[in-house]
Amino acid sequence: MKRAQLQLMPLEEAQRLFFARVLLPDREEERETSAALGRVTSRACYAQRDLPHYPMAAMDGIAVRACAARPGEKLRRGRDFEYVDTGDPIPEPFDSVVKIEEVRELGEDTVEIERAPSPGMHVRAVGEDFARGALVVPAGACLTPEAIAALLATGNLTVWVKSQPKIVFIPTGSELVPPEREPAVGEIVETNSQLVKGLVSRWGGAVTVTESVPNELAILRSAVREALARFDIVLVGAGTSKGRGDWVAQVVRELGEVVVHGVAYHPGHPVLLGVCEQKPVVGLPGYPVATWLALQLFVRPVLERYYYGQERPRLSVWARLAQPIKSGRGFREFVRARLERLPDGSWLVHPKQGGASKLSTLVHIDGWIEVPEDVASLPAGTLVEVKLTTP
Repeated sequence: MKRAQLQLMPLEEAQRLFFARVLLPDREEERETSAALGRVTSRACYAQRDLPHYPMAAMDGIAVRACAARPGEKLRRGRDFEYVDTGDPIPEPFDSVVKIEEVRELGEDTVEIERAPSPGMHVRAVGEDFARGALVVPAGACLTPEAIAALLATGNLTVWVKSQPKIVFIPTGSELVPPEREPAVGEIVETNSQLVKGLVSRWGGAVTVTESVPNELAILRSAVREALARFDIVLVGAGTSKGRGDWVAQVVRELGEVVVHGVAYHPGHPVLLGVCEQKPVVGLPGYPVATWLALQLFVRPVLERYYYGQERPRLSVWARLAQPIKSGRGFREFVRARLERLPDGSWLVHPKQGGASKLSTLVHIDGWIEVPEDVASLPAGTLVEVKLTTP
């Protein structure tokens, strides 16, 4: 008996329909700033104190009064100048610093300078970096080490950040075994959970991986129902195609709505996008490359929309193909790629073509090349855009 085929939807249409249905609850929490690396601010942060909070020497040298320090004149320590090092307070009544390289010592506590200073020269004024009340980090900003340093320097010991969405990955398949076990014929080592956990954690999700679920409808239904009660996003591995043990579409249909089932891209067209109890449920194709790509195309944008209100633009470079690419018409082809910088500064790109099961095409890559649906091949030397898989 011939099995029914999936009705494949164009990629952009599938994304539009799915993203329009997904709205993660907006939650926030207060964290210690020093422990908030990589988190996204939910509120703007303002300076609680001036930075610097006192007039500070920006150079090693001597502090002087600009109006009274003239080249060639003898300056007496205590009356006309005082030695200062970088970071020292500027003692009153001085208002400028002459670099030590421009100071000639004439004797004990007596110097002369080579050129006249201007008021405020080599002095960091109060609030020069951040004045009290100035914006330090806006809302919706990812906290980098630099941002954290600025927050701490301006007196922000805690910061309000968006709570991490709770995400669960449910691997399915009676044939799955853990990596520490030597697989027998017909058994497959379960590694997709590491792809999911690593990537989704990098994008800001708090990921939990369950035990593998066998290809049984009742057990899968129970696992998804339990996950919906505890998590914000449910990811199910495999079981999205039309095989005898593929129950994900039926479970999602019973518990909610299948928004999209089958998208016209390769590798991974059997992806399933659903909504149950107002929560996104994504059925990831079983092969690792297909899982990886579905995460990039459907899960990462959901998290970016939650954190930043929109998808973040992907960085890309233009490069010439080192080898030709062959593609199937009717599908958007995503070809993994490794970049090579040439001596003249241009880029050469090495495509790593292969099926959805080849983990080797994911190792040591820099991005991907999108081959349009109506293009069957690209010859070597073609200038192509490589979208980078940066965090």
